[in-house]
Amino acid sequence: MASVSSKDVHHPGSKPLEANQQSLLESFRKKVDSRISRHGLTAADVQIFVDEIKKHPDVSLALLDAIRREVATLMQGQRFSFDFD
Repeated sequence: MASVSSKDVHHPGSKPLEANQQSLLESFRKKVDSRISRHGLTAADVQIFVDEIKKHPDVSLALLDAIRREVATLMQGQRFSFDFD
């Protein structure tokens, strides 16, 4: 899986991922890898993982951007909601 490291996550006005946010990104990656190795990854699986991250108190714009890039690589052509409901 193509991954994005914390040093790759730099946007104007944003900060690099903090340790707790990097941990959340790693957790997302592990869930994705586990699902792929067990029975395949569906768009619904990814949306559930994204929704879980959005609810976490340590979520940040930089973290969502990193996950958005990973999802775009994994699930090309699929649409996902990164908006807060």
